[in-house]
Amino acid sequence: MYTARNLRPLAPREAEALTYRSRGLTNKETAEAMRCSVANVTNLLAECFYKLHARNSTEAVAKAVKHGLIQFALLACVLSGMGADAQDQLRTRFQRRPTVRTIRIRNNREGLA
Repeated sequence: MYTARNLRPLAPREAEALTYRSRGLTNKETAEAMRCSVANVTNLLAECFYKLHARNSTEAVAKAVKHGLIQFALLACVLSGMGADAQDQLRTRFQRRPTVRTIRIRNNREGLA
């Protein structure tokens, strides 16, 4: 098992890319937010995986949060008391494909049903 001593620190851009990944953004969305290319984001995340000894994004985010290298976005929103709108926007990021039930609920909220 790897401890914090075995993990190399993340560069600021790597931590930023991993933070966007923790929010559920795709590589393209992350590239737009960071104002760089998709290839650059892919390379940054690959370096994060290497430094954190992770096989995928989920494992990399979990290890980074556990060792205090990044903060989990949704948890930070709840603790900081952000408004409901911001929390709803973050929650919808985690939900890639809405179900029929979710679509009905959204339509009812907006009066489209």
